Formats: sequence, C-alpha cells, structure tokens
Amino acid sequence: MQGIETAYCDVCINALVGAWRGLMEASALEAIQKVHYGKSDTFGLDAITEIIISSRLREFDRHALLITEELDDQARRRWPTDSDPVKQPLMFFSDPTDQSNQLCKFLQEVSKDDPIIKVGVRMESMDAAAGWEKMFGAPVDITASTTSITCVRKGEIIFSVILNFIARTIVVAVDTGVFLYRLKPFTDESNEDITLAEITRSGERIAFPGIRDSHYSPDECKRFVTFLGKEGYRENFRDSMLFVEDPDQYIHYKEPPGPPRALYLSNLQKKHGPVGFILANGEKIGEWIPWLSFVKHARNERGSRALRAFEIFLARPWTKNGMLMSTSPAYSIFAEGPDGKFLDMSRLRSFERPSQFRCMLVVVPSDNERITHVLQQHQYREVTEFF
Repeated sequence: MQGIETAYCDVCINALVGAWRGLMEASALEAIQKVHYGKSDTFGLDAITEIIISSRLREFDRHALLITEELDDQARRRWPTDSDPVKQPLMFFSDPTDQSNQLCKFLQEVSKDDPIIKVGVRMESMDAAAGWEKMFGAPVDITASTTSITCVRKGEIIFSVILNFIARTIVVAVDTGVFLYRLKPFTDESNEDITLAEITRSGERIAFPGIRDSHYSPDECKRFVTFLGKEGYRENFRDSMLFVEDPDQYIHYKEPPGPPRALYLSNLQKKHGPVGFILANGEKIGEWIPWLSFVKHARNERGSRALRAFEIFLARPWTKNGMLMSTSPAYSIFAEGPDGKFLDMSRLRSFERPSQFRCMLVVVPSDNERITHVLQQHQYREVTEFF
C-alpha cells in the first residue's frame, strides 16, 4: 500500500479499538437498552461504536466519506456523481456492530446477576469465548459480533479491518496478506497505539487452504454459509439454482456474521467442519464489501489468489425493502470502462440509502471446481479482477 493508505489503515485500526474500548467501558444495561440515535431507535451498543468510529475518522480526515446505516444522509450529500474512479472520494464502509441482536442476548445472559457491571469487566471475569460458542456456535474467531471498516480508494478495495468483540482480536486484509492480532485487556491503554506494522509483525498470518489441500469430498465442496434467517432469503437463494436438490443438506450455518464470513474459508474454520463457499444472499453492502479485501489479498502457497468472487444475477430478481437482492451488470457496482475494471460507487448515488444496496456474491476457494463449474454454467459473472 502507499504511505497514505497505510496511514488510513492505522486510523481505522485506532477507530475500531476505540469503539471496542468504549463498549467495554459501558455497563451491560447501557449497552443493551434502546436509545434514539440516527434514523430510529437502536441498541446502545450500536450507537456507542458508531459514534466513536465516526468521530475518530472525521477528526483525521473530514473530507472522507463514512458509510453506515445511520449516516447515509450525511454521506449522500457528498456522494460522487462522476463514474471516473480517479474523481471519486475516499470512502469507508463500516458495520459498527455486526450481530448486534446476538450480542444483546449474550450480554443479557451473562450480566443478569449484575446488569450495571462494565461489559469489559464481565467479559474478563469469565470464559467469554466458550460462553459465546455455547449460545451461537464455534469458532468464536468467526461467529462472534464484530465491528469493521473497509476502505475504497479510486475505485479499488484497499484494505479491511475487523475487530472481534468476544475473541478480542483484530483481523486485517491488506496487500501483504491477512493477519490476526490478539488484543491486550481493554484497560491496557497500549491498545490505542496498535498499528498495521505491529499487526503484520507480531500477528498470525491467516491461511486460506484450497479444496485439494483440505481433501474435501465432492459433497463437502458444496457445503456453504449464507443468511437464510428472515423472510425472502430462502426464496432468493433457491432461485440462484446453485443446487437442484435440497440446500439444507449442505448448509453449515443459516445466520452467520457478515463482515468476517470470508474467514469460514480460512484455517480458523479447519476444526469445525468443511465449508466450500460463502454467499451474500441479497444482503446489504456493509455485510459483504469486507470480503472483497480477502479475495484481493489472500494468497495460496503458489502466490496466486486463494479466492474467487462471482456475482449472481437472477432473471426475475427478488426485492427486500424495495431494493433488488441481485443486480445485473447495468446496476452493479462492478464496472468496466476504457481503462479497465473498477468499483463504480457513483451508481449508488440514486439510492436514498446507499448502505441498503444489496447483492448476491459468491466467494469460493480458487480450486473448488465443484462450485465454479455451476457458477460458470449459469453464466454468473466473475468479478475477481474488478477491485
């Protein structure tokens, strides 16, 4: 990455650490109560993290665009109108608190005897990872609630940073690879000084093994993770025709997290069952745009891209809250111009709420021929080189 991009990554790391520490300093009651913030009532934990992230990014660069569900109106006023990626502003897509419903249930359960205890104090007085896995599945490094930021600059994905509230880890996907770093206790102020250099130097490099390396059977190659937990999602998935037979026999998890879902294809999942691909099932952009960093930066042992990405467009697309759940090339942000392929964020300007833009996106290990031949057979567009 260029020097300025490294600086932005450091700022994003600092913003997420600040959001985490802010949540840990709150009482459990404060975190789970409803507050009026932004466009509607939301949980305190959503407001705490978003306010801190927004404040720290704007303090560093007030001209950059921060896109979250609550800040759409501010971002849209300055949204790029020119499709030329060179003329598009620096953009940060953030999901301040993913899995917020699960996190609320978890905090309610673990603080029921002392609702005014600090979240961080309660977490450190128990085996939070084991408690989360008991309620919501393993491994906690993937399934737990997170906060995340993805950077888009001049039509390109630059990096993603994801902080796991329960596992107390940071994952970065950058041009030198994908790394996991374990944070110190929330009261340790040295967490505020963590940089990308520290994470890549002292963190653990995350591997994305291929299908052959994992010795998956043909049926294991078809096991997948996507969201099927609300009305309309199962119907949308069924129309993708990825499976002629019942998909329930292949699904690994029906209500997975958004931003860290690509980690199901990594060695963090190795002891918890095979996963052959992940899918954004008509979900909002904040859920899946971090995956693009993993597709771009994860490498296999041969130095080639470990992952591939395909965009699904249905002939008769479903909608959710008035938004298409799958997009044709004419509406897609994966664009192609005279100078090559890029992300055209100007296409989201016409939406009243750009953060609600939806897509069907498959991410698959590069050598999973069992799935890629189905995607190519249906002429679904590969977008691996677009970002």
